[in-house]
Amino acid sequence: MSIRIDSRQTTYTGESLHAASSVKKHHRGMWRWVMAACAAVILLGGIGLWFVDEPLRVYAERQLNGRIAGYTFHIGTLDFHPIGLSVDLENVTVIQEAHPDPPLAHIAEWHASIQWQGLLSGRLVSDHIIDRPLIHFTRPQAAQELQDAPAQKKSWQEALFAVYPLQINELSIKDGDVTYRENATSNPIRLTNIQVLAENIRNVRSKPLQYPSRVQVEAMVAGGGHMKVDGHADFFAEPSMGIDVDITLQDINLADLLPLTAQRQIHLTQGSLTTSGHVEFAPAAQELRLASLNLHDVKADFVHAARTKQREQRTAQQVSRTAAKAANHPTLLLRIDQGKVERSEFGFVNQATNPSYRLFISGTELELENWSNQLSEGTARVQLKGMLMGTGATKITGAFRPEVESPDFDLSVKIVKTQVKSLNQLLRAYGGLDAAAGLFSLFSEVSVKNGTVKGYLKPLFKDVTAYDPRQDRDKGILNQLYEKTINALAEILKNTPRDEVATKTDLSGTVENPQASTWELVLTLFQNAFFDAVLPGLEGKVQLER
Repeated sequence: MSIRIDSRQTTYTGESLHAASSVKKHHRGMWRWVMAACAAVILLGGIGLWFVDEPLRVYAERQLNGRIAGYTFHIGTLDFHPIGLSVDLENVTVIQEAHPDPPLAHIAEWHASIQWQGLLSGRLVSDHIIDRPLIHFTRPQAAQELQDAPAQKKSWQEALFAVYPLQINELSIKDGDVTYRENATSNPIRLTNIQVLAENIRNVRSKPLQYPSRVQVEAMVAGGGHMKVDGHADFFAEPSMGIDVDITLQDINLADLLPLTAQRQIHLTQGSLTTSGHVEFAPAAQELRLASLNLHDVKADFVHAARTKQREQRTAQQVSRTAAKAANHPTLLLRIDQGKVERSEFGFVNQATNPSYRLFISGTELELENWSNQLSEGTARVQLKGMLMGTGATKITGAFRPEVESPDFDLSVKIVKTQVKSLNQLLRAYGGLDAAAGLFSLFSEVSVKNGTVKGYLKPLFKDVTAYDPRQDRDKGILNQLYEKTINALAEILKNTPRDEVATKTDLSGTVENPQASTWELVLTLFQNAFFDAVLPGLEGKVQLER
């Protein structure tokens, strides 16, 4: 028996078919053995890797805990992948031992691998991807971190060298989340959707003011707003890392900063911030240069209370020392090219008196130009317009020169036709009286240079009266009769056609504290002048009208 296939003219006999069938069965058997062997290798490899992964996890955890004092690390799992020579760390938790609750950080996944592209070019470097890190810290934890900063920084760097000996080429952080709380009950300050890309992170020291690593950061600010950082860094500079970056903040909600500002008695309840500029911070140079700074719809009060008096004094002293150090510092430049404040209200609340009172300027429009701490940067100019107590048109202009040994500035203040009635809480606090009508104006010129103050302050009162039947209807009949009588006598005793009373206070003298900052001196001058000249004159006028 034979089968003929005409196309190839090939003839297969029965014996040939039997041989071919045997070969196929043999091949199928071989493939079964190969597949079984591969499965066995994979299984044994998996078992072997499990035995490798756990010792590696313990080793990595021990290295971190042994080298970074004050912190406890826990690595949930470690997976080593021979193909690609990569490592995955999962559920990494960082706890600050001094303040263990809450944990300082939690990392969902940390992937590290050799960068094969770099290997092809002759460089043995690694890439790292940190996915969904959550950082949560409180004020005590932040204070502890600052206290331990010099020693901790060195240990962190040594840990990087020891745990992963390869140079880090690229670090990527995806979907990060940072939350800060002043205390357990305060509202949090939070950054979300944090994306970080850092390239060429070399585990070597660079020369001063060289920034080998490219850095990009973007984040959303909870409550509205966006932050962007783009530039370069030196992560291993000594004694602290260096950065040289452009920074942009867009529509930051200032009310979210209340937990921070309240520590300095500044209560921010609304407002928005947009700014852009350049920051260079390194051991050899520090520069903060803002091309623009814009604030709008701000409402802020400085709140003074008897219990905070010592804290305010410490803050003032600290600000004064900081300003003195910053003035013409050889490596520090602070500069604002253009600053603007629009549609804002700033107040001073005194809770140490009975009753308490609030002084404020509403509708504030402020322009700031060329502000700096360096003489070489020239003179800063400030112009402010607003309404004192919502009624008195206010204009303040100033020229501020960088301080050398003491403040150096010229200031002009003009306040016109403030309703005296709007100051009644102040009058009740210091004089136990109030006004029904009248206008208050103030004019002042002050110049401070070479430790000497020259200038004057001239308050003006017009048509001040004490009695108003609607305002005083709840007062006793004898008190009302008394005020009516005094008002009638005051009409007879008027000795000026315009019913104006003006006094002029000389502000000339020497600066008692040359180390005081410019703003501290401005506030001191006008606070003393107000309580020594304006308030007594106003009280006297109201008492006369009574």
